[in-house]
Amino acid sequence: MAEELVEIDLDGKVVRVPREVVGGLAAAAAARAGVSARHRDLSLLLGRGLETGHVSLGQGEVRALSAVLEEEHSERFGPAAAELRRAAAA
Repeated sequence: MAEELVEIDLDGKVVRVPREVVGGLAAAAAARAGVSARHRDLSLLLGRGLETGHVSLGQGEVRALSAVLEEEHSERFGPAAAELRRAAAA
């Protein structure tokens, strides 16, 4: 059975990420929702992306995603984290 992927549009750069990674990123962003509204927004958008299979992030949400990836252990999210970091930095 093929792994389910969610397309994340990082302000114009599309990355396909496993559903479980998107769920983990949404949870990590939700845990930081008190830090900033961007983290809260990121959590909500990623949650919606789990439902629809696609999510578009603006520059603010991309910065929040980068912060989540930096704060979390990258190995937790596997190769998808490295791909997201590259796309977010480009």
